[in-house]
Amino acid sequence: MAEVSGLTSTTIRRTLRMGWLYLAIGTFISVLLTAILLFRSQHGGAFATTYPLELPVFAVLASTGGLQTFTSDRTKGVFEYLIAYGVRPRTLFVNGLLATMVLTGIILGIALGLGLGLASANGVALTGDLEQSLALYTVPMSFAAALFTTTVGMIWTTVSTPRTGINSPVGLAPMVGIGPTVLVLIVAETLPSSEFYPFTTGAAVAILAVVGVLLAASSRLMGRERFLSPL
Repeated sequence: MAEVSGLTSTTIRRTLRMGWLYLAIGTFISVLLTAILLFRSQHGGAFATTYPLELPVFAVLASTGGLQTFTSDRTKGVFEYLIAYGVRPRTLFVNGLLATMVLTGIILGIALGLGLGLASANGVALTGDLEQSLALYTVPMSFAAALFTTTVGMIWTTVSTPRTGINSPVGLAPMVGIGPTVLVLIVAETLPSSEFYPFTTGAAVAILAVVGVLLAASSRLMGRERFLSPL
């Protein structure tokens, strides 16, 4: 158990080093969006209604470092070494998801702190509706979409020949994660206002359930030979 815990902490530290650029980009775009929304709406109406709905997109982008670390280790044959020492394949997937959760939490903390701070400094009231939107859509959907992105990307990396650039899982998987957030919003906008947040929260739970199913099946879906370095 101590070895697994040590592996997890090491994975998180490496992910923070490798994923700093994604964190920086996600933070910059979220701050830029905040400034634009505050500039366009003197009373903060656009900020209160738009910012919480778009923040999960930045969370997915910022969390890409978790998948980047997994893909790098798979390509370099690190998993072959770890499995030879008794580490279960599922543990490798769990480490990737835990690292993703840390990155997602960081970007949410930074983006919300800066965004709400700028809004408050500009006299925008932090209303109950805004808090409800953040609690029932932004936070759960950010984590759900980020974990879904990483899970799909890890599976993709495992069963395919590693590639670099936009054609790699790191390049394309974020689009997979952004898709559910957009689809949920499109459907939710067609529902009565009383059903908006129950639907979005339920959708986030459903996405997390899919992540759980894929994680549970990971050991059976991916043979150990799949982790061997192609180099």
